[in-house]
Amino acid sequence: MRKIIIVLSLLAFMACQKKKADLGTFDLQSFKTDRGGCEGKRVKLIEELKILRPKILGLTENQIVENFGRYDFQILSRRNEKVFVFYLEKGTHCESIQNPTQARSMILYFNAASLVKEVSFQFGSPI
Repeated sequence: MRKIIIVLSLLAFMACQKKKADLGTFDLQSFKTDRGGCEGKRVKLIEELKILRPKILGLTENQIVENFGRYDFQILSRRNEKVFVFYLEKGTHCESIQNPTQARSMILYFNAASLVKEVSFQFGSPI
């Protein structure tokens, strides 16, 4: 009986381990260190990010922050869903994050379970 409890405990522990995001050879360090896209590192990664879109879908908020770093801007939608904005190029937001900008950005929409449900690339922020 004791062995069964130990085995079940180990299985439960292993099931709780968080899934590592598989982002291939994407240069996460350059993305993280270029806050707001103001240094010009992120703009070089846009095409790779577009290819990664299917792998980003379904990641948790924690996995996004762990892999891509802190978002540049966050919005709480009307339905209490979070939206993370990552600016991908230099713009007026580099002077002050509240400045309106038309810089390219990656927008991550999260569902109520804190999983990425949509990845959008656009100019400016969604507000």
